[in-house]
Amino acid sequence: MKRIIPLLLAMLLILSGCGTSYEEGPGISWEEYQQSQSLDSEEESSGDQDINYPAVFSMAYHKDHTLDPITCGEGIQQDVAALLYEPLVELDAHLEPQPLLCENWLWDESGLVLTLAIRQDVVFSDGSSLTAADVADTLRRAAASERYGYRLRQVASITSSNSANQVTITLTTPNQGFPALLDIPVVKRNTAGQTVPIGTGPYVLVTGSESDSLVANPSWWQQKELPTDTISLVHAKDKDTAMYLFSSRRIELLRADPTNDLVSASGKAVSTAVPTCRFQFIGFNTTKGVFASAEARAAFSCGIQRDMLSSALLSGNALAAAFPISPLSSLYPQDLAPTYSYEDTLSDLIAAGASIGQNQELTLLVNEDNSFRVACAEFIAENLSLLDWKITVKALPWEDYLSALAAGDFDLYYGEVRLTADWDITSLIGTNGSLNYGGYTNTVTDGLLQSFAASGDRAYAARQLCAHLLTTAPIAPICFQQDILLTHDGVVSGMAPTVTSIFSGLENWTIQLAQ
Repeated sequence: MKRIIPLLLAMLLILSGCGTSYEEGPGISWEEYQQSQSLDSEEESSGDQDINYPAVFSMAYHKDHTLDPITCGEGIQQDVAALLYEPLVELDAHLEPQPLLCENWLWDESGLVLTLAIRQDVVFSDGSSLTAADVADTLRRAAASERYGYRLRQVASITSSNSANQVTITLTTPNQGFPALLDIPVVKRNTAGQTVPIGTGPYVLVTGSESDSLVANPSWWQQKELPTDTISLVHAKDKDTAMYLFSSRRIELLRADPTNDLVSASGKAVSTAVPTCRFQFIGFNTTKGVFASAEARAAFSCGIQRDMLSSALLSGNALAAAFPISPLSSLYPQDLAPTYSYEDTLSDLIAAGASIGQNQELTLLVNEDNSFRVACAEFIAENLSLLDWKITVKALPWEDYLSALAAGDFDLYYGEVRLTADWDITSLIGTNGSLNYGGYTNTVTDGLLQSFAASGDRAYAARQLCAHLLTTAPIAPICFQQDILLTHDGVVSGMAPTVTSIFSGLENWTIQLAQ
């Protein structure tokens, strides 16, 4: 989805406890920033302007930080790295894994051993062939990394055979959704320790005495037409600087989290939605009080106006979800999703014996560092307080919020978690799950979670699990947040970003440069 939006917005930096941090470095002065805003305002007030096409397409990056895709920071470094390196698989528009550097994969009868056939026509930018050993080395590094360690936690071993050009991954527990976790960029193994390892992507990094740039890789195995042969790179010490560079038109493309990063600029920009696996939900304290009742939890969940939250409070930058599976996924059972009804919610709560009309006081925790989530929590509290509950929103700093969750000092909490594309939510609602702050335990739920992971018919298993979650309601799903990809009006078209990469389908882009 594309939108043209006015860019006169304030900057909000890293407002979640798991947000990205960037190191300090030299940057622009506040006086320079204010001056640029004044000039931009004058230009905007002078009337409609012709589209100002750039002479060269440009992006931001930190020139002193690594571009190794396994260890580089989130944000601008990761986006630049996506042009240098390619993953084993990429997730399509429906978040299904499609082979890229591997040709196919095969499970053994136990469902524990996955064999990947590595493509034999892929070469690195230095002209050397991609081998199974390169892939295996990357995956081992990923399994030990902060970024990918969690998604590869089930891996027991990774072996390779260059003669067969295969990589074999052995898991500790069955997970038929595991291939969706392999959208991990691969680098040449003997260059992994370098600041810019060798990759197989469409561009290579060329450093200069005055500036750096990405130049089309003549050895790119896909040999698809690229929208530009050169991308200029502009140094940005942090996200603040990158935002300023975009506002002053020194860079032409920038990914942003609309609930954390708001661009300060004037004029118009094109905003393209970028799907993510960041899942927002309401958690319940299931060990005491009214929400020890599954019926009360289910009724409460039905009383959440998800579409309103996503379209209004989150400005359309979210996809309403009744289940902990992205609505973009082919596994999402759309026909099971309940529709909002105040009357049904009220009657269901009464039937559940939820003390309607007795002014019951409840506490809803939220992390105060994110104003969007606070607003969503307040909306839910106000909306469901109409049922004669007094729901008090308690906004806490991140560390205090975590402490209160760990202590069970809440009735409800507003949470966000980055799910993996195999949709394994065992840590969130499984018995003794690491993120199961509500103390939920249910043997049937545990069994369905295991069946979903192990089943070869994932659509059927997902449907069974989601139908069960409607009645047991260990959590109340709200939405999957989306990032936005910002470009200046008229400069780029044809973008179709996916969870794997904002540059998915790059060969279909058109970049308009000044003649």
